[in-house]
Order: sequence, then C-alpha cells, then structure tokens
Amino acid sequence: MAFSYEEEKMFVGYAVTMSTYGFPVTKFDLRCVAKMYLDRIGRSVHYFKNNIPGPDWAANFLKRHKSVLSERTSKSISYARAANNEDTINNYFNHIESQLADVPPSNIWNYDETNLSDDPGSRKVITRRGTKYPEEIRNSSKSNISIMFCGNAEGVLAPLYVNYKSEQMWDSWVEGGPEDCRYNRSNSGWFDGKVFEDWFTTLMLPILKAQEGVKVMIGDNLSSHISLEVLKQCEEHNIKFIALPPNSTHMLQPLDVAVFRSVKYKWKSILQCWKLQSSHRASTIPKERFPYLLKELMTALSSMPENLKSGFRKTGLYPLDRNVVLRRLPSYVNSSDSITSVVTDVFMSFLENTRLKVTETRTQRKRKLNVPPGKSISAKDVEVLKKVKKEESKPEKKEKGSLKLGNTRKMKSQKPPKIPTAGCSRKPDLNSFGSKFL
Repeated sequence: MAFSYEEEKMFVGYAVTMSTYGFPVTKFDLRCVAKMYLDRIGRSVHYFKNNIPGPDWAANFLKRHKSVLSERTSKSISYARAANNEDTINNYFNHIESQLADVPPSNIWNYDETNLSDDPGSRKVITRRGTKYPEEIRNSSKSNISIMFCGNAEGVLAPLYVNYKSEQMWDSWVEGGPEDCRYNRSNSGWFDGKVFEDWFTTLMLPILKAQEGVKVMIGDNLSSHISLEVLKQCEEHNIKFIALPPNSTHMLQPLDVAVFRSVKYKWKSILQCWKLQSSHRASTIPKERFPYLLKELMTALSSMPENLKSGFRKTGLYPLDRNVVLRRLPSYVNSSDSITSVVTDVFMSFLENTRLKVTETRTQRKRKLNVPPGKSISAKDVEVLKKVKKEESKPEKKEKGSLKLGNTRKMKSQKPPKIPTAGCSRKPDLNSFGSKFL
C-alpha cells in the first residue's frame, strides 16, 4: 500500500471535515491532497504518475473506508443558509423549549408548502455506445402546482391542500384526489395570505379544535403565511404559532429534513410512468388529471408516518434535544472526535473562516443597459458606455466671452425659474432623467 493506516485515517478526517464545513471534496480533490502530502514528506511512489494517485486508488480508498465515507450527489445551499451558527440554534431552542413543555407529540405540528412539477427530470437510458447526449421525446413545461403539507410528531399527516395557478376553479379539478383534500386557486399559484388563511380556517382549525390542551404550529417565517385573523383564531383556541429562524428550514423543518425528498422521488416515478403513456402528449398535466396522480402519490408513500417521526427527531423537536441539531454544525466539534486528532486547530479555524467569509460577499450595484432587442454586448462595450456616460455627466466648460476691461455693455438679466406653488405638481422630464443612467 502507498499509505499506512494512520495516513489514510488522516485523509478520511480531511474529507469529513471539508464536508462538514460545506466544501465536500471529490475523488480528484482527494488525489491532489494525497500528492501534496507525498511531496511534503519527500516520498515518491513509483506506480503513481507524477506522484498523483490514480482514479483506481481513489475508488479503492472509498471501499476501504465505506463505513465512514460514501460518494453522494451534493446539494447546493445558499450562503445565507451556510451562515447558521450555534448562537442562532441555541436562541431558537431557548425559546421553543418553554413553548413545547408538556405538549404531547400529537399536538406538535409542522406545516410547509412544496410544489410538484410536471417535469420528471432526467433518467439513465440504454443507448448506442459513444452517444454523448441521448434525448428522450417527452413534453413538459416546468410548471408547478403548490401543495401545503402539515404533520405532527406522532406521525399523523393532515389532509392535503392544493393551490392551482388559475383565476377560475372547475369541478373536474377536485375529483378523484386524496381523501378530504381541499383545493383552491390564486393568480400566482403560491400561498399568499388569503390562501393560507383559508387553509388554516377550513382545514387545520377543525383538527386543532378537536385536540385538548396546547397546540403548537411550527413553520417558516414568511409574512405571507401569517395574518391577523389567523393569530386571532390561535388565541381563541389555545394554539401557538412558532416561526423558524430565517434560512434554517434545511436543519429545523421536519418536513424539509425527512419528508419532501421521498415525496419528490415518488412523484418523479409516477410522472415518468404517466408521461410514457401514448395518450398523454400534453406539455402540462391537465388539472383534471392531477388529483388522480396526487392520490396515487400518497398511496405510494407508505412510509410517511415513520418519515414524519424521523423529521421531528432529527430537528430536535421531539424528543426535545438541541444537541441533535448542534452536532450538524461545523463549529460544534467535541474534543473526543477523531477529527481533532487529525486536523489541527489552525486548519479547523481556516475552514470555518472560509465558510463565513463567503457569506459576507457584497453584490455590486446593477445598472440597466439600454441594449436593443436581438443585439449582444460584451464587457468591453460596457466599459466604453461607462466612459461615455462619465464624459456626458461632466459640466460643460463655459467659453470665455469677448468682453474686455472697460466694456460698459450690460449683460441681459435672466428671469428666475418659476417655482410651483404648494399643491401643484410639475411633470418631470423623464428623458433627461433617464439619460443619466445606463
């Protein structure tokens, strides 16, 4: 072997640490790190070309350490989400621990909206060897239908609530769906304040009224999800609304953590089967067919109760345990972890600072470009336009008059501009105003 067990243990620690900090390494990255290590200690491995381990070494390395490492498809998160830290999580749990005290799991609910697309996405197919870009004839429009999910820590899922993007509602759009499912529509297709209020009052409120004691509703902090009427109903029926910290649903929202992934996976499979049928050539799912497909989806999700329980457990809501979430943060590393014996404190600090610095990136102010439709533009053209605008914005130099000393000719006095009186408006010159900007 090119590396000892202790050396490979060091590489494992490196890969785990980088992944923990949101910068997971690829097989090629791992090979480069191994080369850097060999070069630093002055060791040359004759079967490594230029001292770089080959792809086979990386594959076998993962097999040897499959109990710790696995190759997975990464998911991108925003820099705002990456900025969640220990203080944010602790402040959240300091508040919620008192709110959830003595509340049974059946009374702890989590709600969140998601969308189901009419595009089943890509899949692996069998084609002629050497074909780089296999194509499949299958209509789709990338349109989505919004659905509100709500489940409790006991594993019970409330009836679904579908919101179509439409100005009208037709009877065929609500037939054949899951049991007790409700349907609505809005111009945007998303859950605005009016739609959310209807979901709460017509679907959730009757369920919560039937429960005894304190009821807790946990969801995101979108202002469109909370209205005065909803809060009024909560006060009357002993219901507490608890908002999650901003940009934290990937860690603190049970539905996001353990439910929606399986929902999207099953929906993709159902949609692919439906698209393959010869009679279904429409680019979008007809709304009269959507309830039937949605019912098929919910029937296929037999693991929903266990997924809900798992979501509440992984987010530390039931059983109540903040450490479950804190252990997923890169800054929360116990002294007993093997990572600290492999990666120095300097390296850990460097990684954490790198992750936090990217969250502080400031975007430059955008300026509109007056480019005619169909025309292209380059960065050099933009620089030229900026210079032209800069020259145009400079005040023109007054030419020297021909007056000489002793000239007694008087200059004509200019009339002062008229100032509009109070209550009057004056139409601005939009052309001259807009010419100052790109």
